[in-house]
Amino acid sequence: MGAMRPLLDGTRLARAALIGDVVAILVFLLFGVSSHHEDAVSRFFTLAAIFVAAWVGTAWAIGTYRPVSNGRLAANLAIAIPIGVLLRVAVVGSLTAGEIFTFAVVALLFAAIFVGLARLVVIVLFRVMRWEETT
Repeated sequence: MGAMRPLLDGTRLARAALIGDVVAILVFLLFGVSSHHEDAVSRFFTLAAIFVAAWVGTAWAIGTYRPVSNGRLAANLAIAIPIGVLLRVAVVGSLTAGEIFTFAVVALLFAAIFVGLARLVVIVLFRVMRWEETT
């Protein structure tokens, strides 16, 4: 059995993109939890664990950050967010099939907005600051 593939390609850009994407997912969840007036603290931490695990697991599996790729970012969104929704339903509570579909579509749309903005910030910072893309 060979060595396990790394999550990142070792560049600063990959590290910054991963951090930005995870922060964007957390902000997306924070907005979602606060807009539904749920038990914010415990619900946020439960959802954060679920969605970040789905995000990082998917990113590792498809190589989103080896090297950083917009195409794999889109694939990561399309795979990880629905997985997070399904895990959320399994852990937090049941919804009807229609509610699950609606939740998945809304979550995917808003996660894409937040992650897209975070990725834009990372790219602009790298261009403006002229950071090297090496370790």
